[in-house]
Amino acid sequence: MQRYLMICEKPSLMREVKACYDKHEREIQSKLGEIEFVALAGHICTNYEPNEYDEWNGLSWDKVDYPMIPAHWKIKMIQKEYNEKVMREIKSKLDLVNGLIVGTDSDVEGYGIYYLLETYLGITEKKALRFIEHSLTDEEILQQLLCMTDYHTDPIHKHYTQSFLMRSRADWLYGMNATRMMTTKMNFMVAVGRVKTPTIKLVYDNSEAIENFVPRNYYNLEADYGQFKATLTQDNKNPQKFDAPEDVPVDIPKYGIVESKTVKRESTHAPQLYDLAAIQTEAGKSLGYSPSETLNIIQSLYEKHKVISYPRTQCRFVSSEKAKEFPQMLSQMKVFEDLADVAAQIDSSVFSRVIADKKVVNDTEVNKESHDALLPTSQTPDLSKMSEREIKICHLIYKRLLAQFLPMVCEDKTVLITKHGDYHFIARGKIVIEQGWRVLYKGVKDAYIPALSENDNVNVEEFKIAKKVTTPPKRLTQATLLNAMEHIDTIIEDKALKKTMADSKGLGTPATRATIISDIIERGYVCEKKDGLYITDEGRKYIKAVEPLDITSPVFAAKMDTEIKKIQRGESDYNEAYDNMLDNLNVMCNQIDDIPEQEQLVDASCIKCGRPLAIDRYGYVCRECNVRVPRVIRGQRIDEDLVRQIMGGDETERLTFKKKDGKVFPAKLYWNFSEDKVKFDFSSGLNCPKCGATNIKLNNGGAFCDCGFKLFRNCREHILSDKEIERLINNDSLINVSMKKMDGTRFTGNIRLDENYETKIYWDKR
Repeated sequence: MQRYLMICEKPSLMREVKACYDKHEREIQSKLGEIEFVALAGHICTNYEPNEYDEWNGLSWDKVDYPMIPAHWKIKMIQKEYNEKVMREIKSKLDLVNGLIVGTDSDVEGYGIYYLLETYLGITEKKALRFIEHSLTDEEILQQLLCMTDYHTDPIHKHYTQSFLMRSRADWLYGMNATRMMTTKMNFMVAVGRVKTPTIKLVYDNSEAIENFVPRNYYNLEADYGQFKATLTQDNKNPQKFDAPEDVPVDIPKYGIVESKTVKRESTHAPQLYDLAAIQTEAGKSLGYSPSETLNIIQSLYEKHKVISYPRTQCRFVSSEKAKEFPQMLSQMKVFEDLADVAAQIDSSVFSRVIADKKVVNDTEVNKESHDALLPTSQTPDLSKMSEREIKICHLIYKRLLAQFLPMVCEDKTVLITKHGDYHFIARGKIVIEQGWRVLYKGVKDAYIPALSENDNVNVEEFKIAKKVTTPPKRLTQATLLNAMEHIDTIIEDKALKKTMADSKGLGTPATRATIISDIIERGYVCEKKDGLYITDEGRKYIKAVEPLDITSPVFAAKMDTEIKKIQRGESDYNEAYDNMLDNLNVMCNQIDDIPEQEQLVDASCIKCGRPLAIDRYGYVCRECNVRVPRVIRGQRIDEDLVRQIMGGDETERLTFKKKDGKVFPAKLYWNFSEDKVKFDFSSGLNCPKCGATNIKLNNGGAFCDCGFKLFRNCREHILSDKEIERLINNDSLINVSMKKMDGTRFTGNIRLDENYETKIYWDKR
């Protein structure tokens, strides 16, 4: 009997597949053989860093002969305790099995995880079968285990692996070379990324457009006919705009005729099924979830609850084979009250109509991505075991499928042109004939136009000059930035480039976009406020530095992603594409060579000599006396405002820092002259109310003194702020504070310290 070791990408997948194997052990062993299991935790191996190659080891960044191109790509294990344990387990079993089962995610990244592992272990010649997960239901897992193909000979697997190689090596070559060269040129850290850089540029351009926007007043002339309104038009299409009220004509007769009336019946198809990017965008707009939050929720619906299909899909279509499961999928709608009644009314004849609809069922499109759109599985959702957020996302996915089985929206759209002397007015109306799939969503109201015919007389009751104001572009949010990354082609005018970028499906991949957005926020290039995303001073400085490079343009990333997609589909030769990439890399390095070296100064003076501080890759430095302030201290980014405070001899406000174990702690920063460096100040500046000791400790837990005084921050689930703690210590009271009773209900009370210096909760008897 054949023996296999299945290498799963994560423990959750291993548990599900092993449970299926145990349940169907006899059937699986008779057709395949015995299976042992081991689980990774994502990537276990990675490419070497430049300084780990002999040719660049020990060289400072300014001494390297660029571009750095490895003659032979080397791979190492990511040093983590879990990885070391798993690697030992895999090695111990390799000689005991006839072959391996590749159980990593069946997207490009999943293929990459296994490629790096098998290359590192030197087992590229060992037999390997590919497991493809479409959903984690028992039936689906069993089916996939029994129809696996050879990992090394199946062209689909080969193309996916080469696609990973192209993407990962492009990211390494462009990122490592551009980052090191630009950092050397600019004298501050410039982390360049093939996808990250144009994403920052999107936020920069949006912020610039908003900040430089100057609102402009303009005026329309509206005609009120009583039953409807119309607007003066010059081209019989759009309202005519005037710069000033006095420019609006006043000699227009109130009596006129209907010059033309057109009625066009339009049918609107239900919105496409979701892929990962589409559901992330929708959840951001309608629910306020960030892309990373939505991804985590979807992953949970897939892995934990098993109620949706493979989550990281880039496809919005269904295969004809999967379409056979439509009746079963629709039966799951019963768990949602608003969907159940609609689903119950669907006639069986509708299924053939949907299956024939190429906007829904399309084998060609599915084959491009190897996965269907996000769909329900055969597992009935148990809403009692799901969080509110999981229920909402699940509902969105189920509702989107149900919409495909409802009639199209049918509307009669009317355009009415009236003539008053030499002037023409336009009115638009809409009558909904069939709400169709829109019954699941927000309905649209009719815009009524009376039953008028050509040459009918009309009479204006009142002409009105309407003042309008131009509006600035909408500020990007995480959701709309995600959408902009996916649909980057919409901002390009060149038709050929537009198609190229549409084919590439935007910047990055659905699985990486959320991480990229989080990364540029975490690095301080972009900040998020209540109304959306803003470019920071750091981000502006970054874009100004990289602006001369082609890599700044989304076109650059899109062309590369298009090539990666072609390799994935077997439409392009990997070796040829790789050589072309190296040519482009040389062009980029030449562009950087032409940039003059710059010394970036900040608006802060050295605390010792008074000279302006410069910025280098590590932080802020005085070139005269070598005073230095790191750019990041224990996870806290140090911006120019904080540098000015420290260099001015002041303490900063209390900031939050991270310990090596990940725990956070509060402290202030100041310049210590005796040690000639920035130091932490843990003192609170508060005197103990019990013993009078100065500078009692203030941390995440509360305020504490060696005499035994304790004031905890958590007060009936009201978390005391630093200012509130200070007030209580200074014998003041906190009034009308929202707290929680033992039974979970909330109440409003007051807080003070009693005679024993303990927290006292009371109600104002007044």
